Amino acid sequence: MSKENTQDTLFGDKDITKKSKSEENKNKGKVAPNNKLNNLTGSEWKFSTKSVINKPYPVNLQHKLRSQHGGQKPPDLCSDLIRTFTKKNNKVLDPFGGVGGTLLGATLANRRAVGIEIENKWIEIYKEVCQLEKLREEEFINGDSKIELDKLRKNSFDFVLTDIPYWNIDKLKKTRSKTARKSKLSQFNEDELQTKEEWLADMVEIFTKTHRVLKDDKYMGVFIGDIYRDSKYHLLGAELAKELEDTGLWTLKANLIWYDVSKLLHVYGYPSAFVPSMIHQNILILRKTIV
Repeated sequence: MSKENTQDTLFGDKDITKKSKSEENKNKGKVAPNNKLNNLTGSEWKFSTKSVINKPYPVNLQHKLRSQHGGQKPPDLCSDLIRTFTKKNNKVLDPFGGVGGTLLGATLANRRAVGIEIENKWIEIYKEVCQLEKLREEEFINGDSKIELDKLRKNSFDFVLTDIPYWNIDKLKKTRSKTARKSKLSQFNEDELQTKEEWLADMVEIFTKTHRVLKDDKYMGVFIGDIYRDSKYHLLGAELAKELEDTGLWTLKANLIWYDVSKLLHVYGYPSAFVPSMIHQNILILRKTIV
């Protein structure tokens, strides 16, 4: 195979394209004995490296109850990501727990998890969901991540998966249709207005603390949506990734695009300006750099 036709795997550092077809097919139905990352078979691993996630996820696990929180993510999507980056019984951390999508995903994947959430209301909803669905409750800490992360043991988690707080998404005037549905995000985003730079600094501070509790060479997945504000598109995912890499603590390994097939379209800017209707989110995949 010529050099220009080879490429690194999405999440690893070794070139699997050098394998013969027969060797690749042979490993499709079993977990490789030297697979240190997860419990996926060869074919499952291959599917998990798709850079765009367009899989429709079920509206389940008390979705109506959980949707009181405007930023909840499908637990089955979280479970898929957790299965990609962990082995059974590994431990997952979510420093922005919300209504527990990551925790529910960990339970579905037979992993353990710890969440941190500043609003007790969302923790209570998570507990109610677990009771209604007869699911094991994971540890959920009510507190500020800036404080609670310092209390956790160093190098104690195998994966971090989180959906970060939005940058004042409902606090500033936006170009939108008068009939567009107001986002529920305003229900839990009550901080004072921040500049983008202040918001990025907050995220860097928290993920610096997260670096300490994640095991060496392990991964972190961060849900982050780009936004359109003040007649300008903001690549928040790219900006956050750069800030985190600049700390020397994280290496960006991938930007997965989650195409949310359930997202409703809205008419923004019509009929005078083009404004995108956001139906995707970024999932930044970063790997802990050993310092």
